[in-house]
Amino acid sequence: MLRRFAGDMALSPRDYTIREHRQRRRDVDVFALHTDSLLVEIQHGPGQEGGVRMSYRTCRGRHDLTGGRDNTVNVESLATDHGYANLVSTLRVVAGRRS
Repeated sequence: MLRRFAGDMALSPRDYTIREHRQRRRDVDVFALHTDSLLVEIQHGPGQEGGVRMSYRTCRGRHDLTGGRDNTVNVESLATDHGYANLVSTLRVVAGRRS
């Protein structure tokens, strides 16, 4: 999914990094797309009941994990073409990309 976001945002492979890590206390898998100005995270909770949470925020460089405040994404809205296009458009703006 994060590679699709990167492609739809017209990012070249050198413009982003995708990482995976685990939050041990909550046993949550986190997948992150990181650019120089944008961090998108998808969190998968444990088991099938864990659910999925997605958020994005601004950052200052690829190693900045503090950035701005989290903006939660309604995952169900991604099931529609309109909802997905709106999110990609928003991510482009946050990442400083045009069109």
